[in-house]
Amino acid sequence: MNSTDFDRIIAQERKVIASIKEQGEKLIPEFKRITASYIRELSIKLMKSYFRYKPEVTRSLGTKKLEEMKREFTGILDSLPEHTSERLDDSQIWLHREKIPDRAVTDMTYSYNFEKRSNKSMDEAIRDLIGLVGSMLIKYGFVEAGKDFTWNMTPGGIPQYAIDLPSKGMDHHKALNKLMEQYKNILVEYVFAIQNLRKAEQAKNSTQPLI
Repeated sequence: MNSTDFDRIIAQERKVIASIKEQGEKLIPEFKRITASYIRELSIKLMKSYFRYKPEVTRSLGTKKLEEMKREFTGILDSLPEHTSERLDDSQIWLHREKIPDRAVTDMTYSYNFEKRSNKSMDEAIRDLIGLVGSMLIKYGFVEAGKDFTWNMTPGGIPQYAIDLPSKGMDHHKALNKLMEQYKNILVEYVFAIQNLRKAEQAKNSTQPLI
């Protein structure tokens, strides 16, 4: 292959990379929307569950406190789209924006670790956002910090949802999982395309005459 052949391959791989990055950007708004919807569903489910299984707390609060709690909960639900959008702007999630190091060309585990890093950051963000209702449940006595294993307390004293994210009865769980799988595939394709580009560039450089 001559230099012109390599130039053609390099140009093609750059187009592939641009297309993959575009796919990543298009997925983000939908991911934020579905995540906010899922967290809304789960927050309502958690509230109903704690009210059902801790009736003594409900009785002890009295009408005035319960009304205050309901208003606060409504405020949390209304704020979820904004909070979700902000939390999901984490650069550790959207790794199709990240520059791939040269070592990725020969590291066969790089794409696996790359998408796992993104998935871990997604999972943590979702659990943090569920913590909005967790903080309220602690405030009104439904959850005892450090004793309810549904929640982990962060060093800053913020509750983080600790158990498996429920799917039963959750309309948006399947859609959320599908988007997470789509983004995983985008990252794998991104790393593969970068590897192909670097290999083509290296091959072209190896054919250049020494001056």
